[in-house]
Amino acid sequence: MQTQYIKALSIKRLYAERIISGEKTIELRKRPIGLTLGDLVLLYETFPDAVIRAGFIADKTVALSVPKMWRDYSSIMGVEKQFYDSYFENCEIAYGTLIHQSFCFRELPLNELRQRCPGFIPPQATINWRESWYVQSEWTQALSNERKKLMESGILAQQLSLL
Repeated sequence: MQTQYIKALSIKRLYAERIISGEKTIELRKRPIGLTLGDLVLLYETFPDAVIRAGFIADKTVALSVPKMWRDYSSIMGVEKQFYDSYFENCEIAYGTLIHQSFCFRELPLNELRQRCPGFIPPQATINWRESWYVQSEWTQALSNERKKLMESGILAQQLSLL
């Protein structure tokens, strides 16, 4: 399994639930966080939950002025205007990663993550999944199926081996 396509993203449970329900189909951040088309993004729900139980396949990332991001994408943000304005206060650019497909997975709580993934520290924003870390078969299946769909549709190019 190529873990280079797996990331973990720190998120509040409320927003993870909105992603899973389909109410939120863009993940917003104040700066680029390294998500690329076809990545499997595991949603690490912050304290008090401290668990991975869902994820999504990343689509493209857009960078727009804060007002333009709201105008163009507010209907899929899953956040209220007051929260949006407060979050992006003093920012000129808003970054948003569109969500291609979301998933629910078997729960993996922090204590189990630490056991199965030596050196795991909950992400501040995102982390790259290490090759030596545990990977659930559900994650592999979701990643493989959705990357294949993206390639078949021409959205994602086949990765070329240069070696």
